[in-house]
Amino acid sequence: MTVIIGMDPHKRSATIEIIDHRGTVLATGRYGTDTVGYAEMLTAAQDFLDRVWAVESCNGIGRHVAHRLVHGGEVEVGAIPGGGL
Repeated sequence: MTVIIGMDPHKRSATIEIIDHRGTVLATGRYGTDTVGYAEMLTAAQDFLDRVWAVESCNGIGRHVAHRLVHGGEVEVGAIPGGGL
């Protein structure tokens, strides 16, 4: 089952919400944007093997984390230009 991981990034943190195809929230979390927080966020996401990411403001504040995800082999689709999840 594919899940979507929606992310609301900020300067020092990123909040994620993981939903299934019905829109049911499976998990949420807030993580630091440092190396430790990023690793913790990926660990939480790895519970869901079939996943895609939707990053808010991927051309702004979310750009750095979106690049990290893509370069790390994660799939990012439906990136949200701004405005909120």
